[in-house]
Amino acid sequence: MDVVPVDDRILPVTRLVAAVVAPILAVAGVLLYLFPAETERLWAWPMDPPMTALAVGGGYLAGAVLFARAARERCWHTIGVVFLAATALSGLLLVATFLHWDRFTHGHVSFWAWLALYLVTPWLLPLLWLRNRRHDPGAPAEGDTVPDPMRLAGGALGAALLTVALAMFVHPPLATGSWPWSLTPLTARTVSAFLAFIGILLLVSLFERRWSALRLHVESATLGLALVAVGAVRARGDFDGPAWAVAAFFMLLGGVLAVLVGGWTVMQRTGGAQRPDGGR
Repeated sequence: MDVVPVDDRILPVTRLVAAVVAPILAVAGVLLYLFPAETERLWAWPMDPPMTALAVGGGYLAGAVLFARAARERCWHTIGVVFLAATALSGLLLVATFLHWDRFTHGHVSFWAWLALYLVTPWLLPLLWLRNRRHDPGAPAEGDTVPDPMRLAGGALGAALLTVALAMFVHPPLATGSWPWSLTPLTARTVSAFLAFIGILLLVSLFERRWSALRLHVESATLGLALVAVGAVRARGDFDGPAWAVAAFFMLLGGVLAVLVGGWTVMQRTGGAQRPDGGR
């Protein structure tokens, strides 16, 4: 049996896939975030109201930045988490596609791009993770360990978000009647898939002690949620759900952002910026 060197390198094929995925997500993000009212003409299926397109578009833009940065990283352990979270996201969206096949605009190029992306990524991403993880040294370097209280807080928040996301996905009526803006079963499952992505990024902190393995993903999640917050201001007229749901949404959004920014700030000030890859 060949001995795999524990050199923390990123395999060329992993870097290539990240470089290919990034612009695809960027195009999707631009279409949805800049033209949220034009989804019937531009997207794989019509989304209404525009707030759904803004939320999903913000997620795609953050994902594009994350994969673009991942393609330029030097150490595998700094990007490994995204392949796990993106596997869950792409798998859920593929299932949602087949469950709501009749809702898609089958003759549109965006649909075929969507279908191709989510037919490939649910198996390609975990395969790359399995191949590349053998190069991960595992142990944190000096000054790279996340304090246990922060890991537990992040993990608990991630578990809560993932639980909500899975409940929404399995039973969309839980969300369609109690969400801050109007959702259909398809958009409920789509939003829940992105919520699961963030939940997994946070949940992994229960098992991953290295700040250098979490930092890129914390920054990406922060960007995505900030874009959702800006989108909420743009589409504030779409918030026609129950008053308690609207209040809970903004409280949760602000709370998660506070946890992410607060954790990032603490780690940067306590030496977490000294990453094993030289801080890049």
